[in-house]
Amino acid sequence: MSHQLWLVRHAQPLIEKGICYGQLDVAADAQANLQAATALAQVLKQNAERNYLVYFSGLQRTQQLATALQQHFPHWNSTVDVRLQEMHFGQWEGYAWKNIAKADIDAWISDFGRYQFGGIESCQDVLTRVIAAYQDSVQLSRLHHADVVWITHAGVIRALQYHLHQGRVTIERADQWPLEAPDFGAWICLNL
Repeated sequence: MSHQLWLVRHAQPLIEKGICYGQLDVAADAQANLQAATALAQVLKQNAERNYLVYFSGLQRTQQLATALQQHFPHWNSTVDVRLQEMHFGQWEGYAWKNIAKADIDAWISDFGRYQFGGIESCQDVLTRVIAAYQDSVQLSRLHHADVVWITHAGVIRALQYHLHQGRVTIERADQWPLEAPDFGAWICLNL
Protein backbone atom coordinates (compact mmCIF):
# COMPACT_ATOMS: atom_id res chain seq x y z
CA MET A 1 0.00 0.00 0.00
CA SER A 2 1.39 3.39 -0.93
CA HIS A 3 1.46 6.06 1.70
CA GLN A 4 0.21 9.60 1.42
CA LEU A 5 1.20 13.07 2.53
CA TRP A 6 -1.69 15.33 3.50
CA LEU A 7 -0.79 19.02 3.13
CA VAL A 8 -3.33 20.87 5.27
CA ARG A 9 -3.47 24.65 5.40
CA HIS A 10 -4.49 26.24 8.69
CA ALA A 11 -7.94 27.83 9.03
CA GLN A 12 -8.63 31.52 8.37
CA PRO A 13 -6.38 33.60 10.65
CA LEU A 14 -7.73 36.45 12.73
CA ILE A 15 -5.90 39.20 10.89
CA GLU A 16 -6.92 41.88 8.42
CA LYS A 17 -6.71 41.02 4.73
CA GLY A 18 -3.64 42.42 3.06
CA ILE A 19 -1.34 42.10 6.08
CA CYS A 20 2.03 40.40 5.75
CA TYR A 21 1.96 37.87 8.57
CA GLY A 22 4.31 34.94 7.72
CA GLN A 23 5.55 33.79 11.12
CA LEU A 24 3.54 36.36 13.06
CA ASP A 25 1.83 34.11 15.59
CA VAL A 26 -1.85 34.90 15.02
CA ALA A 27 -4.77 32.72 16.03
CA ALA A 28 -7.21 31.16 13.61
CA ASP A 29 -10.94 31.87 13.61
CA ALA A 30 -12.39 29.36 16.11
CA GLN A 31 -15.46 28.42 14.03
CA ALA A 32 -13.48 28.06 10.80
CA ASN A 33 -10.95 25.95 12.68
CA LEU A 34 -13.62 23.55 13.97
CA GLN A 35 -15.17 23.27 10.52
CA ALA A 36 -11.78 22.50 8.93
CA ALA A 37 -11.00 19.85 11.56
CA THR A 38 -14.41 18.19 11.13
CA ALA A 39 -14.16 18.14 7.33
CA LEU A 40 -10.64 16.69 7.39
CA ALA A 41 -11.57 14.12 10.04
CA GLN A 42 -14.45 12.88 7.89
CA VAL A 43 -12.07 12.25 5.00
CA LEU A 44 -9.37 10.63 7.15
CA LYS A 45 -11.91 8.35 8.84
CA GLN A 46 -12.74 6.88 5.43
CA ASN A 47 -9.31 5.27 5.60
CA ALA A 48 -9.61 3.95 9.14
CA GLU A 49 -7.10 1.17 8.49
CA ARG A 50 -4.30 3.69 7.92
CA ASN A 51 -1.90 5.00 10.54
CA TYR A 52 -1.13 8.71 10.61
CA LEU A 53 1.86 10.76 11.73
CA VAL A 54 0.75 14.35 12.35
CA TYR A 55 3.07 17.37 12.30
CA PHE A 56 2.27 21.06 12.68
CA SER A 57 4.38 24.19 12.39
CA GLY A 58 4.17 25.26 16.02
CA LEU A 59 2.45 28.55 15.23
CA GLN A 60 -0.85 28.78 17.08
CA ARG A 61 -3.02 28.76 13.94
CA THR A 62 -1.65 25.31 13.06
CA GLN A 63 -1.63 24.10 16.65
CA GLN A 64 -5.31 25.00 16.95
CA LEU A 65 -6.14 22.81 13.96
CA ALA A 66 -3.96 19.95 15.25
CA THR A 67 -5.72 20.15 18.62
CA ALA A 68 -9.19 20.25 17.04
CA LEU A 69 -8.32 17.30 14.81
CA GLN A 70 -7.13 15.35 17.83
CA GLN A 71 -10.65 15.62 19.27
CA HIS A 72 -11.69 13.30 16.44
CA PHE A 73 -8.67 11.02 16.92
CA PRO A 74 -7.84 10.96 20.66
CA HIS A 75 -5.11 8.34 20.21
CA TRP A 76 -3.11 10.58 17.87
CA ASN A 77 -0.10 12.58 18.92
CA SER A 78 0.90 15.65 16.96
CA THR A 79 4.45 16.86 16.82
CA VAL A 80 5.87 20.33 16.20
CA ASP A 81 8.17 20.63 13.20
CA VAL A 82 9.30 24.25 12.88
CA ARG A 83 10.44 23.55 9.32
CA LEU A 84 6.73 23.70 8.45
CA GLN A 85 6.45 27.37 9.46
CA GLU A 86 5.62 30.02 6.91
CA MET A 87 8.40 32.22 5.55
CA HIS A 88 9.68 34.69 8.11
CA PHE A 89 9.16 38.17 6.69
CA GLY A 90 11.24 39.86 9.39
CA GLN A 91 10.68 43.60 9.68
CA TRP A 92 7.63 43.38 7.41
CA GLU A 93 5.66 41.04 9.68
CA GLY A 94 2.41 42.76 10.64
CA TYR A 95 2.67 45.48 7.96
CA ALA A 96 0.14 45.96 5.19
CA TRP A 97 1.58 44.70 1.90
CA LYS A 98 0.54 47.99 0.29
CA ASN A 99 2.75 49.90 2.76
CA ILE A 100 5.90 47.93 2.03
CA ALA A 101 8.25 49.96 -0.15
CA LYS A 102 8.13 49.05 -3.84
CA ALA A 103 11.94 49.07 -3.87
CA ASP A 104 11.97 46.26 -1.29
CA ILE A 105 9.48 44.18 -3.25
CA ASP A 106 11.43 44.83 -6.48
CA ALA A 107 14.67 43.73 -4.80
CA TRP A 108 12.98 40.52 -3.67
CA ILE A 109 11.57 39.81 -7.13
CA SER A 110 14.90 40.49 -8.84
CA ASP A 111 16.78 38.03 -6.57
CA PHE A 112 13.85 35.85 -5.57
CA GLY A 113 15.76 32.84 -4.35
CA ARG A 114 18.40 34.54 -2.22
CA TYR A 115 16.97 37.89 -1.12
CA GLN A 116 15.97 37.89 2.54
CA PHE A 117 12.72 39.79 2.25
CA GLY A 118 12.31 41.50 5.61
CA GLY A 119 15.89 40.64 6.55
CA ILE A 120 15.40 37.15 8.01
CA GLU A 121 14.73 34.44 5.45
CA SER A 122 14.87 33.90 1.71
CA CYS A 123 12.65 31.74 -0.47
CA GLN A 124 15.63 29.41 -0.93
CA ASP A 125 15.87 29.05 2.85
CA VAL A 126 12.19 28.06 2.96
CA LEU A 127 12.59 25.63 0.07
CA THR A 128 15.64 24.00 1.68
CA ARG A 129 13.93 23.42 5.03
CA VAL A 130 10.72 22.16 3.39
CA ILE A 131 12.64 19.66 1.24
CA ALA A 132 14.43 18.38 4.38
CA ALA A 133 11.08 17.99 6.18
CA TYR A 134 9.67 16.15 3.16
CA GLN A 135 12.62 13.76 2.98
CA ASP A 136 12.22 13.00 6.68
CA SER A 137 8.48 12.44 6.21
CA VAL A 138 9.13 9.94 3.42
CA GLN A 139 11.51 7.98 5.67
CA LEU A 140 9.19 8.11 8.69
CA SER A 141 6.24 7.04 6.56
CA ARG A 142 8.11 3.95 5.42
CA LEU A 143 9.49 3.19 8.87
CA HIS A 144 6.08 3.44 10.60
CA HIS A 145 3.93 2.29 7.65
CA ALA A 146 1.91 5.47 8.01
CA ASP A 147 0.50 8.39 6.12
CA VAL A 148 1.84 11.81 7.10
CA VAL A 149 -0.26 14.88 7.83
CA TRP A 150 1.35 18.32 7.74
CA ILE A 151 -0.72 21.14 9.24
CA THR A 152 1.08 24.07 7.75
CA HIS A 153 0.98 27.23 5.62
CA ALA A 154 0.49 28.21 1.97
CA GLY A 155 4.16 29.07 1.41
CA VAL A 156 5.30 25.68 2.66
CA ILE A 157 2.80 23.89 0.43
CA ARG A 158 3.90 25.98 -2.56
CA ALA A 159 7.57 25.25 -1.83
CA LEU A 160 6.95 21.51 -1.73
CA GLN A 161 4.83 21.62 -4.89
CA TYR A 162 7.63 23.48 -6.65
CA HIS A 163 10.17 20.87 -5.57
CA LEU A 164 8.01 17.90 -6.53
CA HIS A 165 6.76 19.28 -9.85
CA GLN A 166 10.03 20.82 -11.00
CA GLY A 167 12.37 18.29 -9.41
CA ARG A 168 14.60 21.14 -8.28
CA VAL A 169 16.23 22.01 -4.97
CA THR A 170 16.96 25.63 -5.86
CA ILE A 171 14.78 28.51 -6.96
CA GLU A 172 15.97 31.64 -8.73
CA ARG A 173 12.98 33.45 -10.19
CA ALA A 174 9.61 34.59 -8.87
CA ASP A 175 7.82 33.22 -11.93
CA GLN A 176 8.91 29.70 -10.91
CA TRP A 177 7.06 29.87 -7.58
CA PRO A 178 3.61 28.21 -7.69
CA LEU A 179 0.67 30.54 -7.14
CA GLU A 180 -1.84 27.84 -6.20
CA ALA A 181 -2.31 26.63 -2.65
CA PRO A 182 -5.28 25.15 -0.80
CA ASP A 183 -7.75 27.60 0.67
CA PHE A 184 -7.72 28.21 4.42
CA GLY A 185 -8.74 24.98 6.16
CA ALA A 186 -8.39 22.90 2.98
CA TRP A 187 -5.80 20.36 1.90
CA ILE A 188 -4.24 18.39 -0.89
CA CYS A 189 -3.09 14.81 -0.72
CA LEU A 190 0.05 13.48 -2.44
CA ASN A 191 1.47 9.99 -2.78
CA LEU A 192 4.75 9.51 -0.94
